Amino acid sequence: MGCGTKLFVGIAATAMLASCTPPSTSTTPTTPEVELARHVDDRLLVQTRRGVAVIDAATGAALVEASRAVASPDLSRLYSLGGPRDARTITVIDVATGATLDRLGAPAGLTPGVASSDGDLLALASPHRRGATPWLPAGRRRTEIAVVAPETGTAARLYDLKGNFELEGFSTDGRQLFLLEYMPATNPTRYGLRRLNLEGGTIRSIKESKQNAPGSMRGTGRIARFSPSGHELYTLYTQQGPNYAHGGNGEHEPGDVYAFVHLLNLEGAWTHCIDLRAPFGTGKVTTHAMAVSPDGTRLYVADPSSGGLAVIDPGKTKVLRSVTTDLSGLRRGVASAHVGSDGALYLSGGDEILVIDGDTLETVERWRMRAPVSSVATSSVGDELYVALADRMLVLDATTGARTRMIQAAGIDGIVGLMARD
Repeated sequence: MGCGTKLFVGIAATAMLASCTPPSTSTTPTTPEVELARHVDDRLLVQTRRGVAVIDAATGAALVEASRAVASPDLSRLYSLGGPRDARTITVIDVATGATLDRLGAPAGLTPGVASSDGDLLALASPHRRGATPWLPAGRRRTEIAVVAPETGTAARLYDLKGNFELEGFSTDGRQLFLLEYMPATNPTRYGLRRLNLEGGTIRSIKESKQNAPGSMRGTGRIARFSPSGHELYTLYTQQGPNYAHGGNGEHEPGDVYAFVHLLNLEGAWTHCIDLRAPFGTGKVTTHAMAVSPDGTRLYVADPSSGGLAVIDPGKTKVLRSVTTDLSGLRRGVASAHVGSDGALYLSGGDEILVIDGDTLETVERWRMRAPVSSVATSSVGDELYVALADRMLVLDATTGARTRMIQAAGIDGIVGLMARD
């Protein structure tokens, strides 16, 4: 993936390329477009066919286009890999301004994988082979990992590890890098959580006293989300086959559990598995979605293929409410979830967007679009909803669904996140 021409070319406020309707009808809406008195100064991070782009949500101008890029958990930094094969460089970009903060050499054959919560550290690893997935990589006997600290200017620390590992996240003190070890190394069927001591290079398991999770797990359909603080990582696993024991209290039979959220606390180095009872995990992997509220107190999981919808309190590591509801309109394509600043849950999939009460999990609004939706996100103020469509970004009033403007775009695969410029 490399840099190309300018991705976003401007705003077409009156273009009639997509629309939304109230729940009571699927006909073309009569709600007129409205103009806001002001536009939020948001920076949108979007996944494109070339990499990651940063755009000004008010003007549609492309601030950055970065190939082979990853963002820090707080979205303040972007790390892009570029340059010729024999002289790869990592460019560190400030998302709020689009300014280049640093450039440093990249170890040969490795690509950016995960950054620390404060953006001070970046881990790189071998890229996935063609056909591999994040939850079941290709077999390998050894794994090369590098850790760089952009702001210090020190040389990369290289680790040649015996085994098949994938990056998870840094501890908040910057001393450890959490990894998933896939076993057997050459033909993986299960995985376990490990921690790499960055100073000594040793690999250790998480202490049993700090695990409310099995030592090895099976699963597919991994979706991962960092908490707003970057101190916790939530990973959804589905369709675990025979592996049903996740440290629970035995309240339900093994056959009832086909999905769970694995919580990794990056500050205290402890884990907890939160079970999601059927029908979660019984449908298509690609239709699952997960989102965290801006204040980090609520975690939502949706399975449109089965109608499962749940809200979790990460602080109490428990499911607060779980329902089966009509999510059938979201089954086509890839599902997406986002929580607004007012606590409303926005679910998208196919050509529909649902607005759901974050407490009761009842559907409040159902908006039909004229094109497939890849993802949604609310503005930092919460009054607008950004809707990613093919080759354009539609902006709606987050309460009424009325179209406010549209940003012409090309090659958008989805919204990574956004941040407000101070």
